[in-house]
Amino acid sequence: MTKKKESGLFIMRSFASRRDVLKGAAIGTAGLALSGSLSKALAATDINMVVWQGYDDAFTAGTFLEDNDLNLNATYIGSNDEILTKISAGGRGSIDIVTPYMGYVPLMVAADMLEPIDEANVPNIKNVLPVFRNDPNIAIDGTLYAVPFTWGAAPMLYDPAFFGDNIPTSWHDLEKPELEDKFGFSDDPIGNITIAAIVATDAAVATELTPEQLTQAVDYLIMLKGKARLVATSWGELADAMARDEIVATFSGWETMKKFVADKGKVVEYTYPKEGTFAWLDNVCVVKDAPNIEADMALANYVLTDQSQVFVGEEMLQGIVSEEAIKALSPAAASLYPYNDMAAFGEQATFFPFPPLEERDGLATIGQWNEEYERFKAA
Repeated sequence: MTKKKESGLFIMRSFASRRDVLKGAAIGTAGLALSGSLSKALAATDINMVVWQGYDDAFTAGTFLEDNDLNLNATYIGSNDEILTKISAGGRGSIDIVTPYMGYVPLMVAADMLEPIDEANVPNIKNVLPVFRNDPNIAIDGTLYAVPFTWGAAPMLYDPAFFGDNIPTSWHDLEKPELEDKFGFSDDPIGNITIAAIVATDAAVATELTPEQLTQAVDYLIMLKGKARLVATSWGELADAMARDEIVATFSGWETMKKFVADKGKVVEYTYPKEGTFAWLDNVCVVKDAPNIEADMALANYVLTDQSQVFVGEEMLQGIVSEEAIKALSPAAASLYPYNDMAAFGEQATFFPFPPLEERDGLATIGQWNEEYERFKAA
């Protein structure tokens, strides 16, 4: 078994900066040095993946690749769009596995890019919590096309020492005079606009906005930016600001920031405000006409084993989906996510589809979202 990595460029920030925080921990050994002899590696079955950096490590935890004589070749992406581009540009028939955000799955199915998931060959799907297994984005017309394996959401982080008994419950709490110059954003275009759409528009789906609703959402962000202390370039920078008491709350956030701040000696908590927030769910998908479909299904099943899932939760600091694996997490890792009440989480955080890539039904496209976000950045 060997694992070869080919780095990709970060060309779009949407949902990518969360992974970017973990890049240093995710980088593994390249070449043929992991295990096995050269002759065995040359005889192994090559599995070609197009994945977020570090996600390939979920497949290398333990000895599954070696035991099954599989050779992992991972090409890294900086946005979900790159998955579509690589498949369209000759990848069909050569790429085995991709790991898209759930909002992209319906687009990929419509473009005939994905193989249906044979659930008989992915028996561990039964251990996936219903809030993830039943997400409408991953099954089209009753057919499953994606295997969930990691997730997170966008809570508000807050400093309990500052708030005391007056725990914030609403995104609007950030507008209060006592919080002026005491909260921060992270530079997350889609995340920020999505939450602003939840708070400031009447959109039924926060990622499906008319141009007028998109303007309303960005106007709200600009107003809030005028009251904020900083727009951080990363989740790590935002966590650092909390750790040194520069800010006491965040607009948007990431559950794992709780640990980032704790590692610097500061206790913070998080809450899902009453208006709601967005959640993201990343999946293992098998590309249409993949060269190794049987092995690909086995790998999709493997990332739902306790061994792989606990690695994702403990080492990658991301949310995991397997009910059995959650029981095996350390108290520290288990405390990062609301595993003790996932039903309530499902009512507070929504797995929204991705904004439209092309014009349809009078909705603003992702290109318009990016243009409007530049207006926010320039304000």
